[in-house]
Amino acid sequence: MGVCSGRYPFILSRKHLAWLAFAPVFSTSPLVFALTSIEAGQTLNIDQTTAQDNYRARDGGVLNANDANTHEVLITTGSQLNVVGGTYAGRSGNAGITLINASANVSDAIVTGSRMGMSIARLNGTTTGSTAVISGSRITGQTSGIETGGGADIQLTDTHLTGTGANSVGLNSFGAEVRAKGGSMTGGMNGIRLRPDGQGIGSGANVTLDNVEVRGIAGPAILANGGATAQINVLNFTRLLAGNGVLLDVQGTSTATMTVADSTLEGNINVTDNSLANLTFNHGHMVGDVIVDGSSTANVTLENHSQFTGRLDQVDSVNVNSNSNWTLTGNDSIGALGMNGGTVTFGGTTDAPGTYYTLNVGSLSGNGTFAMKGDFASGERDFLNVQGASAGSFTLAVAASGLDAASPQALTLVRTGTSDSANFALAGDQRVDVGTWSYSLASRETEGGAKEWFLDPTTEVISPGARSVLALFNTAPTVWYGELSSLRSRMGELRLNGGEGFWIRTNATKHNVADGSGVGYQQTQQGLSLGADARVGDSQVLVGVLAGTSESDLDLNRGTSGTVKSYYVGPYVTWLDSDTGYYFDGVLKFNRFRNESKVNLSDGSRTKGDYDNWGMGGSAEFGRHIKLADDYFVEPFAQLAAVQIQGKHYTLNNDMDADGDRMRSLLGKAGATFGRNFGFGNGAVAQPYVRAAIAHEFASNNEVKVNNNVFNNDLSGSRAEFGAGVAVALSEKWQVHVDLDYSNGEHIEQPFGVNVGGRYSF
Repeated sequence: MGVCSGRYPFILSRKHLAWLAFAPVFSTSPLVFALTSIEAGQTLNIDQTTAQDNYRARDGGVLNANDANTHEVLITTGSQLNVVGGTYAGRSGNAGITLINASANVSDAIVTGSRMGMSIARLNGTTTGSTAVISGSRITGQTSGIETGGGADIQLTDTHLTGTGANSVGLNSFGAEVRAKGGSMTGGMNGIRLRPDGQGIGSGANVTLDNVEVRGIAGPAILANGGATAQINVLNFTRLLAGNGVLLDVQGTSTATMTVADSTLEGNINVTDNSLANLTFNHGHMVGDVIVDGSSTANVTLENHSQFTGRLDQVDSVNVNSNSNWTLTGNDSIGALGMNGGTVTFGGTTDAPGTYYTLNVGSLSGNGTFAMKGDFASGERDFLNVQGASAGSFTLAVAASGLDAASPQALTLVRTGTSDSANFALAGDQRVDVGTWSYSLASRETEGGAKEWFLDPTTEVISPGARSVLALFNTAPTVWYGELSSLRSRMGELRLNGGEGFWIRTNATKHNVADGSGVGYQQTQQGLSLGADARVGDSQVLVGVLAGTSESDLDLNRGTSGTVKSYYVGPYVTWLDSDTGYYFDGVLKFNRFRNESKVNLSDGSRTKGDYDNWGMGGSAEFGRHIKLADDYFVEPFAQLAAVQIQGKHYTLNNDMDADGDRMRSLLGKAGATFGRNFGFGNGAVAQPYVRAAIAHEFASNNEVKVNNNVFNNDLSGSRAEFGAGVAVALSEKWQVHVDLDYSNGEHIEQPFGVNVGGRYSF
């Protein structure tokens, strides 16, 4: 078509323009086609009934094509083309549609050319290019779908540009402004090539892609070369696909500024040959590397929850802001690292175990988080090395582990070039969980005025995972006793109505267990139990059976919790001598426990474990009801209870190993109840009372192993118990009671215990 393909394409002299006007007439094809010309002030309408022809509009002429089937269309010097549907086929090196300092509106058309599908150019010496609004069309050419020159303004909607040749491009832009929404750009070599206008017309080769697929079949998706200055916007689910894995190739002293927003990219970005790339991700995602040669420069900014996974080696500056994340996939060395609420993660979840990375940084500033990992046993770890100045406050989120280190040693995580530097602290509660133990961060100055931050093995405390293990193994006895209670709190006062019957009660208790027992925690228990009994002959002996369930929630602080669900059944026997007031109450109880722990680790992750085990125990209570004057009474009593809980071995899902020995408890109790009976007529009697007792736990050696570290869950010692309540006989058959308890001792406190029950006598 007379359009040169060298350094200054699409700048046409008037001689070229004249040649273009008559080229179809002198075609080498066997048929000679006429040329229909639309001059100034003229408008021509063609449609599907119009014979095939070549058309030229110039000096303000207008061509309207509606479903036309024609050959080359040339629109020049202020003329207008309006196309709805149809096919436009260029031959013998011509484009299907050519615009030269003209305008076009094209929709739903098929445009083909033996070179480019559509040419958008300008005359030599002019400073403004052509404009085109194209929608719903397919534009195909041997060398490119569209080739456009400087000053052109092109808007594409749901349009597909295709270059069919081996070295072709979908869009070949020389300094144009192109905006595309939907559709695709595909070339045998590049999806898009951006180069400067030959005479510097226009602000640069700019392209905005909104939900567009750009594909380079054999080469980069986007190529910026020849000294181009390009602004590239990759928006709203745009896909860049490259046959050689290079999404953007900036070369030949070019400058590319690319913004990726709400799009996900996979591939590399190359910056070579004295070029510059400024890359900004705004809620964008990319997996790949930014590769910069020694002569070039690149700057990367992540903001608004962006995610970048890959190498940024030799990038001059990196900014990680506003909840964005850069995940390293290898050792990297960068210039300046600035952070404002972002995270740098040393390695991803797909890395092989034991893979650690080093990040060398020229300077560091701002505030953010470094997600790291280390091995206390081997001394291997991720490492941040700040070679120059640093300022700001940063958090180290070090990965937790369920496995212990065989020989803990200091792990140096950060080194800064000066002692007057940024501040570093561990995430969460300032500790890192490593198996059974948690460690703190310490710092020290080294030779040359540098400073190091390291995990200090001398600061070990029991980790949350180990605490959850110890608490679960420690909880079963308090669960068992909470379900048992005494004769009075289980069935009320039988002397008010001592016949056969059945009973039901609900209870709620709380226990605060001190650290001295092995680990501190709070236990809140709720349960329901019921039973029925019958008299043995004409004796004063009742035999019965009880059953029930309870659920206990454990709070170990820092988000770590546990749950124990208990199910139980057992027989009991009660003897009451109405003449002397002596009584005996014996209970045998069998339990099934369902135990589960949920642990918040120092790195924010969670682990959990669960197991089932059995328990069996019994209680014997002996006392005497002594009547005093004016319906007062006193009731001294003694109780001995013993329980044994099955040992268990289980593993948390972070590989922490837990092994609990059989848990034993032997509890003795002695005390007295004092109260008075009040009659209300019609057989109704109320019996308020208070109670005080001393209890002593004799069992002191309940061994638990966490990763083969031995702990002793010790609840032994004495505690004082106080209670108050009321039992009410509403009638000859119905009785209700309320009981309140409090106890306190060396290892365990019960801030409250409440049970409410009722009994029906036959």
